[in-house]
Amino acid sequence: MTLTLAIASDRGPVVFSGAGPRPRMEHRPGSVTALLDTAARELPHETVWVAPSAAEADHSAIGGAERARLTRHLGYAYAPVPVSEHSYREYYDDVGVRMLWLALHGLWPDVAGTGAPPPDPDTFTRSYQQVNRSVAEQLVRRTRPETPVLVQDYQLATAPWFLRALRPRQPVGLFLHTPFCTPAELAQLPRSVSGALLDGMLAARLIGFQSPRWAANFLDCCESWGHRVHRADPGSRLGGSVEAPSAGPTDTPRTTAVRCYPVPADSALLADTARGAEVGAWERRLALGPGIRHIVRVDRIDPSKNVLRGLEAYELVLERSPELRGRVVMTACLTPSRERVPEYRAHADRVRDLAERLDHRFPGCLRVHLGHDVSRCVAALKSYDVLMVNPVRDGMNLVSQEGPQLNTRHGALVLSHGAGSSDLLGRQAELLHDPRDVGRTADALRKALGLAPGERRRRAAGLLAAVAGGDPVRWLGQQVHDLERLAHSPQPDAPSP
Repeated sequence: MTLTLAIASDRGPVVFSGAGPRPRMEHRPGSVTALLDTAARELPHETVWVAPSAAEADHSAIGGAERARLTRHLGYAYAPVPVSEHSYREYYDDVGVRMLWLALHGLWPDVAGTGAPPPDPDTFTRSYQQVNRSVAEQLVRRTRPETPVLVQDYQLATAPWFLRALRPRQPVGLFLHTPFCTPAELAQLPRSVSGALLDGMLAARLIGFQSPRWAANFLDCCESWGHRVHRADPGSRLGGSVEAPSAGPTDTPRTTAVRCYPVPADSALLADTARGAEVGAWERRLALGPGIRHIVRVDRIDPSKNVLRGLEAYELVLERSPELRGRVVMTACLTPSRERVPEYRAHADRVRDLAERLDHRFPGCLRVHLGHDVSRCVAALKSYDVLMVNPVRDGMNLVSQEGPQLNTRHGALVLSHGAGSSDLLGRQAELLHDPRDVGRTADALRKALGLAPGERRRRAAGLLAAVAGGDPVRWLGQQVHDLERLAHSPQPDAPSP
């Protein structure tokens, strides 16, 4: 067994604040970070986690004895990569969000008309590529040539190219937590950006996606760029492979395997969190009177999460069904997100205006809670009669997996086909085939509210069976296993076309 492993992601597991020899350390919130942290601690590898950071406190805090103390605390090493604040904002906001995120999630129609000027394409080379290069250089410094490297998500999609150029034989895997777009959506990026994105990804020996749908879109994009693509059976975890070009002057053409690794909700962590006293306190605060149905949504305020159309659909239900007024309440736990990005600010303003209109038209119908509060979110998920998850597109969506494991009321699920989790849960949910259709969303919400008790119990049991026992250690371990096997494979791992 390989005794070392490297993980690279956009954000590290902890954040430091304050000054002095012992700055305050906090675990960073976020579902991806929590999953990686659990896996890094429990996998039987000596692991190093590399991430770019613009925070001076991160770099000054991790040195000498403090580094050893942090490693003992985490159970693995953490190596932040210094990045200037300006470069990080261009890398993350201008390229990561305003170019790549919008393309991968197919959000161009949803952010049209905000009036924000498009980002400068030069930021891709000036900052995004530079950050990816710096992460690759740190990985080379902290690993041996045979160490498997797992790069996580779209923010570091070109890091495999820089790694391959520095160490052509290093086993490199890339996993995208996001969906992947169609060739037409990718074509809306500057051609220099989309070409470098695909080249950067194809420098990895293994590329993982959440769903066969996203793997198929990626293969379509590769084919549209002239790469030779091999496809596995539709819906298979073995998505296929791409005969990729060389990544540098010392490299040779090779085959990149494409696989699917649906990310699970951490069942053990959920169960432990649900027993907390703070969750109980929030359950009491969120409790409704007898006979009142509870609709819940837990989301970031992100155009991809489609909060606006979800609220419009709820408004339509109340308009069309007067008998439900006063007998149904929606609790929306919303986390502000990427407030520096103009498209996000405009979207958040529209969500706020609609929420105020709803409250004015139908007093008491909506409770909005802003901010990231895990206990509050868990309490809401325990208490829903209907959980609304209607993203335009989502790589997976962990809320739709967490809800059925936490819920105590045989709650129903309204779920967008655009969520990767619909692969697992679609048969037991009220499925939205077009999450942009407000009328159909209202119909699904009304139907979910009216399900008979026996049908609710049957569906809730099916949802729970589909997601119970989620283990992030097994999820990441499978990627390590596949990457090691591919690294030692003498022949390209390509299914027949």
